[in-house]
Amino acid sequence: RAFRKLRSDRSGVSAIEFVLIFPILVALLAGTVDFGQALMVSRKMNQIAGTLGDMVSQQSGWTSSEINAIIAGSATIIQPFSQTNLTNQVAVVDVAADLTTKVNWAKAYNTTALAKNAASPVAISTDIAEAGVQLITVKATYDLTTPFSTLLKPVTGVTSYHYNKTFIMRPRVKDTVTLD
Repeated sequence: RAFRKLRSDRSGVSAIEFVLIFPILVALLAGTVDFGQALMVSRKMNQIAGTLGDMVSQQSGWTSSEINAIIAGSATIIQPFSQTNLTNQVAVVDVAADLTTKVNWAKAYNTTALAKNAASPVAISTDIAEAGVQLITVKATYDLTTPFSTLLKPVTGVTSYHYNKTFIMRPRVKDTVTLD
C-alpha cells in the first residue's frame, strides 16, 4: 500500500523536470548571447573596413594627421566593445605594369604600419588591378572573448573569436592618393 501511494505521488515531478531542463536552458541562453555578440562584432568589423577604405578614397591627397584621425575615428565603430584588441591598417598600393602591387604609403592603428615597397597586405586579383592606378587596401583584425566563450569551448572548440576583414577600394577623384 505504501509503495502504491509513493508510485502515484506526482508532487515532485515538476521540480525534477526543472532540474533536468534548467542546464539546457542556461546553455541555450549562453549560446544565444555568445552568438549574438559574435555576429555584432562581425558586422562592426565589416563596417570598420568599409568605412576606412571609403573615407580614404574620397580625396586625392591627405596629411598624416588627417589619415590618423580617420583611422582612429573608424576604430570607434567597434564600441561598446574594447578597442584594445582592434588593429586597422590602411595601405595605398601601386599597381605596376605586370599587375604586381607594392605599398606606396601606409598608416595603422594598434599595429605597425607597412613600409614603403612592402607587399600588399591584401591579395589583389588581377581582375581588379589596373596598371598605373593605385588601390586602397584595408585590413582590420579583432579578437573577441565573450563571457561565455570559455564555458562553451567544449561545444565551439574556441575560447575567443578572431576576425580578419579586408577591403579594397579604387580612388574616386584621381588614379592616385598621396600622403603629405
